[in-house]
Amino acid sequence: MAYQMSFSKEELQGKPPLPEGWYQVQIKDFKPKAAKLKPGETEPSSMSLNAQLEVVNNPDPEINGRKVYAGLNTKMAFMWPDFVHATGIPMEEVQDADAGTEKASYTLPGVFENADTNPTEPEKWKYLGPLLNKVMEVELANIPAQGGFKAKNEIRQYKCAVPGCTEKHATNLVFNKAS
Repeated sequence: MAYQMSFSKEELQGKPPLPEGWYQVQIKDFKPKAAKLKPGETEPSSMSLNAQLEVVNNPDPEINGRKVYAGLNTKMAFMWPDFVHATGIPMEEVQDADAGTEKASYTLPGVFENADTNPTEPEKWKYLGPLLNKVMEVELANIPAQGGFKAKNEIRQYKCAVPGCTEKHATNLVFNKAS
């Protein structure tokens, strides 16, 4: 007799989004992915780092371990300092001719292994750096189901943990898209 898997209706629907509010989350991994090519493009127009986060230290044991995701798209790099600062670490200055000047460039602390050997295949990259396993505080918002997609959580804002930070951080990173 062949084995047949079965799932309840609740299992097939997945868990509902977490209630809105502040949570501690731990950075578990990054899963970089290039944007899909649009007609006429020969290279992706952007890439998402897809940070995989997990709720920790919540008084409700049912909430601990729940997954939260942060896209961190290259077209939205203005969000990256908020993400990094929430870990208590500053952005890393790129060491090039502009380092130490007003034209300096910044990046996430750490490196992506295989990025140099597979620059067009970010799915093969592996993050190595100080952000892994760091805990940060985030405020989650609920995004209602729309356009065939299920309701979900998005990060509204990150709580800066860099001592003495004077940067202005975003307080609403949720962008409402017209249906």
